[in-house]
Amino acid sequence: MTLDIVCNFRKCRKALTSQAWVTTCSHAFCVDHGKREFKRHIDNSLICPACNSELRDKFDVIQADLKPSETFKSIVLAGLKPDTIMDVAMRAISFWSYQIEQETLYQESLANHSKEKLQCLEEINTLNAQKLKAELDTAKRKIASLQEEFKKKKKQSDELTALLEEKTRKIQKLAFQLDAHKRRDIHGQNVSKNDNAAQCMDISELVGQRAASDAFVFKPMRDNEDSRQIFSPKTPIFDFRAKRKPSFQFRPLKS
Repeated sequence: MTLDIVCNFRKCRKALTSQAWVTTCSHAFCVDHGKREFKRHIDNSLICPACNSELRDKFDVIQADLKPSETFKSIVLAGLKPDTIMDVAMRAISFWSYQIEQETLYQESLANHSKEKLQCLEEINTLNAQKLKAELDTAKRKIASLQEEFKKKKKQSDELTALLEEKTRKIQKLAFQLDAHKRRDIHGQNVSKNDNAAQCMDISELVGQRAASDAFVFKPMRDNEDSRQIFSPKTPIFDFRAKRKPSFQFRPLKS
């Protein structure tokens, strides 16, 4: 696995593969940030944006080609003594090691931060889980209580329904009895009216028959001893004896 150095500018972290700005304080930057940060001033004084080191010399910061050609590789160290070549190589390796070490520390810092964040989230998740569990237990107890109350209400409703049905049957029975009594009273009144009408018809017929056959005779009684028996039940005041002529005759008594 090939590791690439990254831009040491804060919040950049861009991988450097072709061009890079490198400093003697062992920091590397991308082309964009290098051009912006390392513009030469009048006094030729530059500041490293990573460690705030002062870069005064001309070769304290250079733009390096990270993918040199074969020709450049052949002549860049040509003519130098082996100890110089080894010194340059050792410094280049040290630069690379420092960059890898810084990247490793950065990644470890990110990992620790992520671990702490994960631990914090786990604690929050645990607290939320406990809270939700408590709410769930409360909801279960509430559901059980509501179920018990529902059973009681249903039992009361069934009892009230049974009482209502019984009352309804009694009311229907009473209504039936009331209708029967009404019909009986109406029938009795009709029978009484019919009997009265029949009696009236019988009396009128009887009076008509008597009037047709008998004659009503008014005979005042004499003022003698027989008059003492006027109010006697045996002595009739009016004489309804039958006469041959069906006509009314007034006959005064002779003195």
